[in-house]
Amino acid sequence: MKLAEKNIVITGASKGLGKEIALRLCRQNTNLILVARTRSLLEETQKEVEELSGKKAILIPCDISNEAEVNRMAEVTSKNFKHIDVLINNAGVGIHKNLSELSGDEMRKQFETNFFGPFYCIKALLPLLKLSNYAYILNVNSIASRIAFADNSVYAATKSALARFTEGLRQELKELSINVGSFFPGLMKTTFQEDRKNVNKIPPFMIIDPETAAAKIERMIIKSKKNAYILRLMTYIPMKIKQLAA
Repeated sequence: MKLAEKNIVITGASKGLGKEIALRLCRQNTNLILVARTRSLLEETQKEVEELSGKKAILIPCDISNEAEVNRMAEVTSKNFKHIDVLINNAGVGIHKNLSELSGDEMRKQFETNFFGPFYCIKALLPLLKLSNYAYILNVNSIASRIAFADNSVYAATKSALARFTEGLRQELKELSINVGSFFPGLMKTTFQEDRKNVNKIPPFMIIDPETAAAKIERMIIKSKKNAYILRLMTYIPMKIKQLAA
């Protein structure tokens, strides 16, 4: 897929990986729709995109865990673009606590954002994706969907659910020529991980910078890849398995 003039929706675009994806893709003369909860942070991303590309991205404040807000986001998008070429479901939340400390509301918040959010976005934007000549949906997942840690069992469960949903959706949308991919990063150097108590126990070489992840995502979109990992992360999994088995 050539990215020039493609219409791309990015959720969680106000900071972290979502912002880096926007700053990278805007260099390819894309038309960006930036989605996140906080308008002020979205405006900062919008300003940086315009400085880099000369084009002003559309920004839509939206809580993707709220289906009504997502439907409104889709309506606003349809008023600005006749079709959508790429949907990047990047927004997510992780609450790093052991089960005894995690409240029911905190459990639901993670499922509502990490699983229901992408479901709502895909369902609401599917009519616009169908109108593209070559559409692609990318769900940003996590290596946690493959192996869980002691303080993120619920987060891992949300990402496992997203992975299975993505696999089934890929088969469902194949007949519509809509490709669906999953990206599985590991621990990333963003505000998303700041509240994790054991973050310093992760070897520094395992922490990914969002710029590297954004570059990987750009290649995934161009090639319409089904799955992608940052390969150096895989060296840590055998280490973790041995710790769990000890």
